[in-house]
Amino acid sequence: MKTRILTAILIILVVAFPVFYGSWPLELLALFIVCAGAWEWMRILPGFSNWSWLLVVAIGGVLGARFVPGSWLFVLVACVVLFLWGLPVFMERFSIVDANSLVVFFVLFSLFYISMGEIIANHMYLWTIVFATYGSDTGAYFIGRAFGRHKMNPRISPKKSWEGFFGGVVSGAIISIALSSLYWSNLNVTVNVLLCLLCPVFAELGDLCFSAIKRHFGIKDFSNLLPGHGGVLDRVDSLLINILVFGVLFHIFLI
Repeated sequence: MKTRILTAILIILVVAFPVFYGSWPLELLALFIVCAGAWEWMRILPGFSNWSWLLVVAIGGVLGARFVPGSWLFVLVACVVLFLWGLPVFMERFSIVDANSLVVFFVLFSLFYISMGEIIANHMYLWTIVFATYGSDTGAYFIGRAFGRHKMNPRISPKKSWEGFFGGVVSGAIISIALSSLYWSNLNVTVNVLLCLLCPVFAELGDLCFSAIKRHFGIKDFSNLLPGHGGVLDRVDSLLINILVFGVLFHIFLI
């Protein structure tokens, strides 16, 4: 418990400044999540030690998707996907499961990193996402423990209940609306309110999606990079999905 608390304090100290300041510190934090996330995502694959060099290729593809000119984005994505899917034909130790896993990583994290670039332009949207995401997680935990009776999806996450889910959605929405009302004059109000309402829902979905991956591979955590808390992906699973939600809203309302 002591290790878990100390690690939590360290995480808060490291993350708080980039989140609230934005700019290049937030860029560095996003880059760290991409790199650490790539390593954690791939290390759980049985054959990773035989093709670990592809880690560099996958990270490079994600960075490229963010910075290539828009007209070349389709070309980059198509080339990376075709390259990864073609590798099992020529590499005996690189299976089609490995290829599919890397394709999912590339697409998911490319969308995440593109969305982070859009958030950095006005990082206060990230404040709302953080309040909604972790307000939902906190509410779901306490309400689920107190009132949870009906299991939500025991096949993937035995401890989650429908009571906790709805409690988390309500608490996340209330907390994010209340806190973001202090600064939402600087934001698009429609986008901000939609984040407050949607992020608590997708926070639960993100947690379940990553739990499904861990259950499939028979692991408790993606890594032990954060003692007492597992890996980076264990801490940002819900946040990562909600940053994609922002990306969707950005392209609908802010372009």
